[in-house]
Amino acid sequence: MHIYWFGLSAFKIVSKETTGFTDPFSKAAGVTSPRGGGDIVISSNPALELYNNFSSISGQPFIIDSPGEYDVKNVFIRGIPATAAKNQTEAKKIETDNRAIYLLTLEGINLGFLGSLKEKALTQSQIEEMNNIDVLLVPVGGNSVCDAEEAVGIVNELEPKIVIPMHYKTPGIDVKLDSVERFLKEMGGKGEEMDKLLVKKSELEEEKTRIVVLTPQRN
Repeated sequence: MHIYWFGLSAFKIVSKETTGFTDPFSKAAGVTSPRGGGDIVISSNPALELYNNFSSISGQPFIIDSPGEYDVKNVFIRGIPATAAKNQTEAKKIETDNRAIYLLTLEGINLGFLGSLKEKALTQSQIEEMNNIDVLLVPVGGNSVCDAEEAVGIVNELEPKIVIPMHYKTPGIDVKLDSVERFLKEMGGKGEEMDKLLVKKSELEEEKTRIVVLTPQRN
């Protein structure tokens, strides 16, 4: 499985049989929109047009934009509500809130995509549903998404083998966000910098968490 990052929460995830995109942003983000042919497009926050530029993905992709369970071309996807209700009033509001975090299983690898999550911590239910994460895509830029400290707490809760920070300030992005440096400092390391990440189930390490900082792709 190859993972490419375009900036914000937009990724391309390529397996042997399937190409999927997450949160393809529009040109309003300040840089060229993600483009290419895809089988699946995942939206973590369908209410925000900035992150739902589906028209930039060619072909006839299957669009996933709400919690639920999906099986598309040998990729199993579980959408989990991003916000947990603390009382009955909040529960009624959440019924119409389609924001989600996602667990994707492909090639025997569990990939967690937290999209535009803005929570101080995951609930016990979310942790149980997102168990056995191999690769975690986590927002770290603060403001509209989790900040560095919150992201580190979530990483510690889920204990993934590989962490890819996302949704932080990069050149050209016209969205108010912090840089990735604070997250890296909180995690106690610089991270491995690369253009794309190749993940093989047989090569995943059990004893330590790798931090991979991807260079944004530009079409």
